[in-house]
Amino acid sequence: MLLPLPSLTRRLNAMAEEPGFGAEALRAELQRSHPAMLNQILEDAECPERFAAWGKSSNLERDADRELVHPALLCALCGLAGLEPPHNSVTNAGLLHTYGYLLSNRRTPFGFKRERWTQPVLETGLNLRPGLLLPVPRSGTLLGNVTALCQAVWKPGSADEPSNLTADGSPLLRSGATLIEQPETSSVRLLTRLIPFANPKTRTARAALFHAWEKGENLQFITVFPVAPAALEKLKAQFQNGPSLVKPRFNSAIPGLGPEGDPGQRIVAPATPP
Repeated sequence: MLLPLPSLTRRLNAMAEEPGFGAEALRAELQRSHPAMLNQILEDAECPERFAAWGKSSNLERDADRELVHPALLCALCGLAGLEPPHNSVTNAGLLHTYGYLLSNRRTPFGFKRERWTQPVLETGLNLRPGLLLPVPRSGTLLGNVTALCQAVWKPGSADEPSNLTADGSPLLRSGATLIEQPETSSVRLLTRLIPFANPKTRTARAALFHAWEKGENLQFITVFPVAPAALEKLKAQFQNGPSLVKPRFNSAIPGLGPEGDPGQRIVAPATPP
């Protein structure tokens, strides 16, 4: 029997306070308390291309100098996944935003970060296959499935695009307005896409937000999460063409773009037919 996620999170955060806590201690505890999560992480560790699809993200809460995931626990997760340890609180966005957030004990103004995976809001709103994005998916791994979803949104028609993401075999909802932010001092472009939910039963959120950056042919995923109605209106107000201070968004760490941002341009690419 798997230990409930809140209990597991509290236990691991307490263990992370102990001297010497690391990947082996994390492996042993997950083997006892949640072998399904351990198996996912170990499977992902055998597929480095999943992590390579993601950029870097900061473990610090936005507008607050607090870690979202206990630093020792995040370092242990990196070791278990075969990744380099975090540097200045920056680590692989895919790892942080999946297993890291599942094990985060930090309540933010928007709630616990793990709720994007413990509640089926994205699945329902995007008409995804049930069980695709759960902490223990019905098939695959959480990181692998989230990576496949981002691949289908940002790189449609590519050879790696999966064909079985939706509940009924219908085309994936991927059309939405995209905010493109281009700083003057760099060739990197920040991409934020809002995909409206098709399912009216999803009352706690109205859209899915996908964020990534690209430089030339290199595109790196950063995050995906459901957007509540109030936050959605604030985001839509930023989807305007014109000069702007371009800053990293959603805890991303963008190469060549510091946290203070640089002058640049915003361009809104309207939604295209699916």
